Amino acid sequence: MRLSKSDYMLGTFCPKALWIKKHKKELLEDSEDAWSFYGSDIQYWAQKLYPDGIEVDVPTWEVDKGAELTEKLSEKNSVLFKAVAKLESGEFCRLDILQKDGSKWNLIVIKGTTHVKDEHLKDLAFQYFVFSNAGYKLKDCYVLHLNKAYKRKKKINLKKLFALENVTTDVMAQYDNMVEEKAKLLMLQNKSEEPQIQISKKCQDCDFYNYCCSKVPEYSIWDVFSHQTADNICLELNSYDINDLVASDYYGKQFIDISAWQKQEIYRDKSKIQSFLKQLKYPLYYLDYETIEPAIPLFENSGPYQDIPFQFSLHVQKIPGGEVKHFSFLHKEKSDPRRSLAEALVKNCGKSGSVIVYNENFERKRNEELAELFPDLAKEILNINERLIDQLIPFRYRYLYHYKQCSSASIKKVLPSFTDLSYDNLEIHDGNESMDRYLAFMNGKLTPNEEKILFDGLETYCAQDTYAMVLLMDVLYKNAQ
Repeated sequence: MRLSKSDYMLGTFCPKALWIKKHKKELLEDSEDAWSFYGSDIQYWAQKLYPDGIEVDVPTWEVDKGAELTEKLSEKNSVLFKAVAKLESGEFCRLDILQKDGSKWNLIVIKGTTHVKDEHLKDLAFQYFVFSNAGYKLKDCYVLHLNKAYKRKKKINLKKLFALENVTTDVMAQYDNMVEEKAKLLMLQNKSEEPQIQISKKCQDCDFYNYCCSKVPEYSIWDVFSHQTADNICLELNSYDINDLVASDYYGKQFIDISAWQKQEIYRDKSKIQSFLKQLKYPLYYLDYETIEPAIPLFENSGPYQDIPFQFSLHVQKIPGGEVKHFSFLHKEKSDPRRSLAEALVKNCGKSGSVIVYNENFERKRNEELAELFPDLAKEILNINERLIDQLIPFRYRYLYHYKQCSSASIKKVLPSFTDLSYDNLEIHDGNESMDRYLAFMNGKLTPNEEKILFDGLETYCAQDTYAMVLLMDVLYKNAQ
């Protein structure tokens, strides 16, 4: 049974997950992470840095053919994309870029991050082992990643967009440990008996969570505490059930979460809610942005993964409990949305009155970026920042907490806990989905009908975010009495 680079990386996360992948493939779920979404775009631009590169064009699963073609192409070419190497012992990998350097070869991996991570070093250590033992004389190892400091001008400057870091020393420091780990994983995946491994909170990030953690309650001790603390408590109690905890053994948010769940009740601190409400100055402007964060900057004066606001929703309320008026902005053209959004924002947010947001840091940062980009609007935009009130605070710090929140202060959990409104039946369910689909629109990947469905869905979704804050403010007033 072969061991790929992705197998090795999975096995270092959890050996049991690797075994399940090999022996119970029916449990694999189709999922698309950020790299798979942005990856092809990043690969496309990164390869342009090597105009003489030749792709080893074989399907991923045809390892033998890929290795043979790589050997053949390496005889007359100095740069190969998606080079394949394999060993008789079972290890194989597909490298992003194999680059000739004198009489030796450099290994280059393309990463969609803005810095080198430890996992990149493990990745390269495995590939170094495979290529070197497959007969390639190797020189250095590099990570080619996006440059966080880069700002696009009219055209993309590839040499500034990407940063190439020599990580050979760090890779070699991990090499011996990688060889030992790899050998163990090769043996483990070939065993017929499923390995028994203690589950832990990190299992929440695994594709096989439902299989391995079927006995863990939907809301468990893992949700209340940080990783190591949660694992230690579960081992000590031999349980994941919050009902097995003694609430009085804990304090702060943990005490509130545990006791509220055990009593199935709402916790409220009226004095703190009242103090929060005293900050408000009417009229109230309930504001929410939707953004995209393209890996490859789409617009002038933007950088990798920079949040670009393309939509806002604004509900305006003149008096407590009074009627609300809705304003919205949605950019429906394939161009930079920021100027028109900023102008609409300034026009509709007035000059006085509190601006209510949910998670202040996000909106504050976007406004600072808009003010820097458009100096003529800076005074008005920064005036909005001076008026920001974060509605997340009373829920995050448990001035008000419903046991149905399950230790989360996300508006997606708070809203249905206190009202009859939820996000379940919307065309768009969360910010990540709105980001991905709008980015697809910007890249010309949607049909006219799909665009209409998207725009309608975005209008409804973003409007609900701000209307949710209106309802939650009513909830805070009622619980302050």
